[in-house]
Amino acid sequence: MCILLIGTCMMGSSLKAQALVDARSLGLGGSLGAVRDTRDFAANPAGLVHMRDWDMSVSTYAEPSNSKSGFVFQGLALGKRLSEQQAAALRYTPGSSVSFVIPPVLLLGESNLPESADREIEYQEPFAFGIAHKFADEFSAGIGIRYRRERVADTRYQIIVRDTISYPTATQETFTRNAWLADAALQWQPSDQWSLTIAGRNVLRMFSGDAADVLETYRLPSSTFLEGGVRYTPDGNIHILASASSAGMGTVGAEWSPGLGLTVRGSVMGNKAERPMLCAAGMGIGWSYEFFEVDAGYLHYLSAENHRGNTPITDFSADDIINLDQHPFSRNRLALTAKAIFGHVRASLARIEGITMSGGVYPASHEVFAYKPIGTVRVRNVSSQPIHAKASFFVDRLMDAPTESAAVYILPDGVAEIPLTAVFNEQVKRVSTLTVKDGNVFVNATPAEQYDDKAQTRVLIHGKNAWDGDVNTLRYFVTPDEPLVLKYSRDALLEQRDSLEGIPGMLEQFTRARLVISSFAGRLQYVSDPRLTADFVQYPVETLNVQGGDCDDMTVCFASLLSSIGIATAFVDVIPPGKPDQAHIYLLFDTGVEPRFASALAENPKRFVVRRGPRGKETLWIPIETTVIARGFDEAWTGGAQRYFDDVEIGLGLAHGWVRVVDVN
Repeated sequence: MCILLIGTCMMGSSLKAQALVDARSLGLGGSLGAVRDTRDFAANPAGLVHMRDWDMSVSTYAEPSNSKSGFVFQGLALGKRLSEQQAAALRYTPGSSVSFVIPPVLLLGESNLPESADREIEYQEPFAFGIAHKFADEFSAGIGIRYRRERVADTRYQIIVRDTISYPTATQETFTRNAWLADAALQWQPSDQWSLTIAGRNVLRMFSGDAADVLETYRLPSSTFLEGGVRYTPDGNIHILASASSAGMGTVGAEWSPGLGLTVRGSVMGNKAERPMLCAAGMGIGWSYEFFEVDAGYLHYLSAENHRGNTPITDFSADDIINLDQHPFSRNRLALTAKAIFGHVRASLARIEGITMSGGVYPASHEVFAYKPIGTVRVRNVSSQPIHAKASFFVDRLMDAPTESAAVYILPDGVAEIPLTAVFNEQVKRVSTLTVKDGNVFVNATPAEQYDDKAQTRVLIHGKNAWDGDVNTLRYFVTPDEPLVLKYSRDALLEQRDSLEGIPGMLEQFTRARLVISSFAGRLQYVSDPRLTADFVQYPVETLNVQGGDCDDMTVCFASLLSSIGIATAFVDVIPPGKPDQAHIYLLFDTGVEPRFASALAENPKRFVVRRGPRGKETLWIPIETTVIARGFDEAWTGGAQRYFDDVEIGLGLAHGWVRVVDVN
């Protein structure tokens, strides 16, 4: 039997293999933690959430060992940040392919029935799509779909003998199979220094196309396997990355940014299917300026065997090609990538590192947060120049617009705590029960026109009747301008206008207060707190409607009634030492009587208090024990005077701090 070789004299396979998709991945070994934009996003679709807005990258490559080929178009990727939480990207990579040829061999046997064949086998992944969602600042997930095409062109040769002349003829038959492969990735960033990623490959698979036996012979494996990656950033200029897969591949890489927009990269890769297992080393360099970045990367295989483009057919196995990006038959590769950002492309000057909320919002006292911080935001200057940073805070529907802080000067890499204030609208008073709202915090730094960073925090909104227990905020429940309060106090004075006739001018204010209090006192009933808690306070309108309440409710209601007719009031807050369960609040009101006329009010000096009111003038104030107000004005006055004498004069509560007197208006 004689053997004729057509096209080659070697029984082997000629291979052309694609390497990692872009130059940055080439230099870093394609680690999962390196994905933060469209570059090689199919490796980790969850990383797409780090894009700023529109993102486009273009790659080309060359194989130094292949003198017949120059630079070849690798592919194009385009991505878009759809919202603060979502991003998507599409990739077209005609250069993502692995192909090989089994040379033809012509056999002439004794039967004179010549038979010969060669085969061209090609694997391609020309399209990939990814979408990502950020569930929280620390956690994101992504799904990627890759389209793979497997094609076998089977060429058969015959020797035609006609009139003693022999010549070969060929016929070709092509078989194709398509596969849609879905990957899923989860990324967790517990801190600025650490990022962890896990990805499941081929978690869903769908096939179509020819079912020829020849395709089964060269079918690529599509079983599910896992990959995990970690990214460690000891400082803002150094990143260390490592990844490994259950398919037996892994990489360790690092990149360093010395400044001037430069980045240097290096990596080593391993594959259990190769000998030696530590099979390749990568290196790369990048340069960025504002919205543009270029990268160059080179991947070198430490063993020349199987990586030269010609491999004995006996050494080839499709089962070894787990990943088209890197496998035992890839060639050395030089890649160039250019990336551009469109839309919101200005580099951030400031970064939010943490938010601390000081406590919940009590609707009755929401005005205090216009000047008292509701929380603080920790901001770092991530630029190389000093900045003036401002922070804004906003809760949707409960605020009409974000409130902005004063500018804070921060040095490069410096950190500042910026207080957050909030101006709530009247909607906050309609929150009836304890509610948790999303609060948005924005940070911008000059000369920024848009915010540099944004974060979300939880804001606890209490019900409208909730009270924080601080007597200073109890005054926010006093509403003298409420129509019902005004109507009641005016009606009470009109009904008793005859009682005001003939009253000395110095006692007019005292008499008006006594009439209003007495008018409502007979209708009230002291009850325990309606919610059986110490932090529930009725608004005056509610107390007037239900005609009852506890000491807090009564004190607030009478303070509102008196304030509505121009009489100053104050709260007396008593918290006996070691007996917080006996805490109590009662009322003081200004009679307008000067101390020199005290005898016109009462002969007993223990029945009134001399104090300076909001206007700075010393007058006589009367204590009112609101819990016994139903027994009449005189009983409430006597009880209040006795309580004040015991707490302040005998117990020295004011001197020792367990009694406080807070002016309401």
